[in-house]
Amino acid sequence: MTLFEMKQEFSYGKTIFDLPLRVAYYARVSTEKEEQINSLENQVSFFENYIRKNANWTFVNGYIDEGISGTTSLKRENFMKMVDDAKQKKFDLIISKEVSRFSRDTIDSLVYTRKLLEYDVCVYFLSDNIITASNDGELRLTIMSSMAQDEVRKISERTKFGFKRAIEKGTVLGTDNIWGYKKDKGRLVIDEEEAPLVKMIFYTYANNSKIGLKKLSTKLASQGFYNHNNKPFHQNTLKRIIQNPKYKGYYTGGLSTVIDYRTKRRNFYAQKEWITYKDNVKVPPIVSEELWEKANSKLLHRSKLMGSNKKYQTRYPLSGKIYCNKHKCSYIRKIRHYKSHQDVVYWYCSEFHKTGRKTCYPAYIEEQEIYDVAINKLNQYQVDKEEICNELLTFYRQTMERAEGMEQKLEEELNKLIKKKDKLLDLALDGVLSKEELERKNEELTSKIAELEETIKKETKKKLEKSKGSEEEYLNILKKNILKELNISLDNVDEYIEELIEKIIVKENKQQKYEFEIILK
Repeated sequence: MTLFEMKQEFSYGKTIFDLPLRVAYYARVSTEKEEQINSLENQVSFFENYIRKNANWTFVNGYIDEGISGTTSLKRENFMKMVDDAKQKKFDLIISKEVSRFSRDTIDSLVYTRKLLEYDVCVYFLSDNIITASNDGELRLTIMSSMAQDEVRKISERTKFGFKRAIEKGTVLGTDNIWGYKKDKGRLVIDEEEAPLVKMIFYTYANNSKIGLKKLSTKLASQGFYNHNNKPFHQNTLKRIIQNPKYKGYYTGGLSTVIDYRTKRRNFYAQKEWITYKDNVKVPPIVSEELWEKANSKLLHRSKLMGSNKKYQTRYPLSGKIYCNKHKCSYIRKIRHYKSHQDVVYWYCSEFHKTGRKTCYPAYIEEQEIYDVAINKLNQYQVDKEEICNELLTFYRQTMERAEGMEQKLEEELNKLIKKKDKLLDLALDGVLSKEELERKNEELTSKIAELEETIKKETKKKLEKSKGSEEEYLNILKKNILKELNISLDNVDEYIEELIEKIIVKENKQQKYEFEIILK
C-alpha cells in the first residue's frame, strides 16, 4: 500500500489496524546485560504476537540490534538493513516500542522517518501513540525525539559527575583490561601470572639501548609472550604500558572526557594534565619508580629523535659498524624479497646505494656471511669459561645468603611499623596528634606496611620455590646456561657484536677478492 492510499484511508476514518498492511518491527537494547537481553526477548515475543493478532496484517520480519547505543543510526547494522529493505518495498509498516528505541537523536529520527515515508513505509510508535503518516505525526515525533535526546544529555552529564566524584575519592576507574592487575572494588590487585611479563617489558626496554618497541614485540613473541588475542603485542600497547604511572604505584585518573554525548567522541588529555599521585595501597606497584622513569626517559628520547627525522645508527647490531675501505663510508642494510625462497638480508656500500655505480668490490654482502666471519673471529680468543662460570656462581651463592638475612630484617621492620601504628591512637587521645595528623600518619604507615607485606610475600614465595628442588641442582642448571652463553653462536652473537666489535672494514685485495678487518673495542 502506498503512502497516498494510506492517507486516503485515514481521511475516511480508518486506522492502521483496518488496513491490509505488511508489517515489520524494530527492537533494540543499549547494553548486553542479562536483564536487558531478557527485555529484548520480551519485546520480540510481544511484537510478533501483536502483529499476528491483527487479521488485516501480515508479519514480514523483525529487526533487532543488541548492545548498541541509540544515539546514532550508523552503528546499528540491523536498523540500516531495515531502511534498505524498506527501499526494496518489502513492507508497509514498522512498529517500534517508543521513539527512544528507534533513535535518541532528533535529527536521526526525522531524517529516517522522512526517508521511510519516501519509500511508502509508515512507522508506528506504540507507547508514544505516534503514526508518522498522520497529519500531526512529524510534530509529535519532533517533540518526543527532543525529549529522548535531552535524556541522553542528562545521562551523560550524570555519568561525568559520577566519574569526577569517583576520581576525587581515589576510586580506580576504567575496565579490568589492564596488564598485570585485577580490579577489585575500586582498587587494583597484582595479577601474579601477568606481573612478571610487565616487569620484563620495563626491564628489557629500559636496559637494552638497542631495542625499540617493534623489536621488543618481536623478542616477547620469540619467548612465547602474546597479548590476550594470542597475537604479538602491538607497539602502541607496549607504549601505553610503559607510559602508565599505575605500574610504579601511582593513582591515575582524568585521562579523557566525552565531548559529544551523541557521537561519544572523546578528548584525550596530555599526560601532564592527568590526575596522578602516589598511592601504593589502591595501586600496588609492579616496578620501581627508578625503572619506570628510566624506561620513560628512553621512550621520550626516542620519540624526539623520530620527530626530528633522525635515523638510529644502532637500529641493528651491525648498524654503523661495517665500512667500505675504498669509499670511506658505511654500509646500509636492505632486504631482498624472493618469490621462490626466503628473503635475504644484504649490506650495501652507501656509495653504490646512492649512485648505482659498482665501483667497489664488494658493493654488497650477504648478512649471513658477515655473521659467520664475526663468530669465527670471536671464537678464536681463548676464554677461560670455567673460571668465569665459577666466579658468577660464587656471586650467586653470596646473593642467596644475603637474601635469607634480608627476610629476617624485613620482618623486624614490619613489626616496628605495626607497633608505631598501634601507638598513634594513644597519641591522638593524649592530644599530641590532631585528627588530621592522625589520619595522615595512619595512611603513611598503612601504605608502608602494605609494601613490606608484599615484599615479604614475594621473598617467601621465592624461598618456597627454591625448597622444591635442591640448591645444587639449580646451580648445575645455571652453570649449564652460563657455559652455553659463553659459546658464541648465531643465537647470541648480536650481543657480542654490540659489546666487543668497534668496526668491520671491508677491503679489496690484489686477487680482486675482498676481506674483513675486524677492530675490537
